Amino acid sequence: MLPDLEALVDRVLDLAEGAHPQPFPLILLVREYKTTGRSDVAALVEQALAGALAVYGDGESALERARWLQTFVEAIAVSDDSRLFDAAGALAQSLAADWPNATAVDETAVSIDACLLASHLFEADSIVRDAIDVLERIVGGSYIPGDGVGHPIHRGGSARGSLADHIYLASALVSAFHVSGRLPYSMLAEELVQTSRGSLSGESDFLPSCEAVRVMGRLAALHDDAQYRAAAVTSSVDYRAEAARLLERLAERLDDDGANIALYGIALGEWRDASEGTK
Repeated sequence: MLPDLEALVDRVLDLAEGAHPQPFPLILLVREYKTTGRSDVAALVEQALAGALAVYGDGESALERARWLQTFVEAIAVSDDSRLFDAAGALAQSLAADWPNATAVDETAVSIDACLLASHLFEADSIVRDAIDVLERIVGGSYIPGDGVGHPIHRGGSARGSLADHIYLASALVSAFHVSGRLPYSMLAEELVQTSRGSLSGESDFLPSCEAVRVMGRLAALHDDAQYRAAAVTSSVDYRAEAARLLERLAERLDDDGANIALYGIALGEWRDASEGTK
C-alpha cells in the first residue's frame, strides 16, 4: 500500500523547519502550496527560498546547481520575486559553461535536463542547442546498443554505468524530445529504462529509483498519446503499474538513513496526479 502523500508533506515540513534549505524539500513544498494554498507551507517556502537565493551557487557541483535550477523553476510559478528568475538564468548559463569539459554521464544528464526544463523561461535557443549537442555527444560516446551507457561520457572500454547514469540520461532524453520533437530521443529513453528494469528492485540506490518512477510516468504519458504511439516504436510495458510497484517497495525504506522523503513525495505526487488523470 502506498503512503499518504499529505502525511509525507507534513514530515518534510517538520524536517525543513529551521534546516538549511535543500532542493527536493523545497520543490515538494512549493507544489503543496500550489495545490492547497496552506499558509504554514507558504511561510516556510518563503523563508527557505530567501535562504536558497543566498547560497545556491557557492562552490557547488554541477549536480547541485542543476537541482537548484529545477527548484527555482518550480518556485517561479508561485513567487513574483524577480531574484528567482535572475538566479535561474545565472544557473543555466553556469551549467552550460561546464558542458565542454563534462566527463560523467549522470551529472551531465541532470544538468542538461534542468536547462531544458528551464528553457521556456527565457530566450534560451543557444542553451537548448548546446544541450542537444552535448546529449548527442553522450549518446555517441557512451551508448552501446543492448548494453546501455557507461559512466564516462567517452566510455572506451569501461563497464556499463550505474542506475543513475541510465535513469538520469533517460529523463534528459525525454526532455529533449519535448523540446525538439525528435522521436529517437524518447525511444532511446525507453530503451535505457527497459535495460535498467532489472536493477529496480527497491533495494537499489534510493534517489535514482525515485527518479525512475518519475521517468516511467513521463513515458506512460507518451504512451497515452495515440499520435505518439503511431509514430514511435514503443514497448507494451505498463509503466504506471511498474512505477506503483516500485513506489511500494521504496516506501518500505522511508525510515532508512539515506532515504530522501521529499524526492519520494515528489515521485508519489506525480504518479498520483497522472493516475487520477487517466481515470
